[in-house]
Amino acid sequence: MVCASGARSENACRLLAESGVTAATLVGGTGTWAAEGHDLHRPQGAPRATRAMERQVRFAAGTLVQLGLALGLLHPAFQLIAAGVAGSLVFSAVTDTSGMAVVLGRLPHNRPRPADLDAALARLGDGRPGDNGRKESHP
Repeated sequence: MVCASGARSENACRLLAESGVTAATLVGGTGTWAAEGHDLHRPQGAPRATRAMERQVRFAAGTLVQLGLALGLLHPAFQLIAAGVAGSLVFSAVTDTSGMAVVLGRLPHNRPRPADLDAALARLGDGRPGDNGRKESHP
């Protein structure tokens, strides 16, 4: 099993193991794989990955600060938007939490896609050694 960080593929391996299917994960995911100098091959037409949550938070926070400062030219009260975002970033750093990440995580493009475990197991075969229904692939 392979994912960007290794966390989701590790969870997938755990789910498969509960169903009696032996699976392995690429430790550290494709990020570590690429950082170690290995090539990544993506199938033609594969969906584009979503942006990392930290990057989404930085983009949203920066946009809100810019908006607050720009609107502050119309009325000084709008500068409270920028001040609020700055305060939330400080709070986020101190507590190592992010309310903005929680909100962004609820957007449709950040929600996990529903998985059909039965269909995945059928594609993998019955999980017994020597099952010819399995296909090997490399990242």
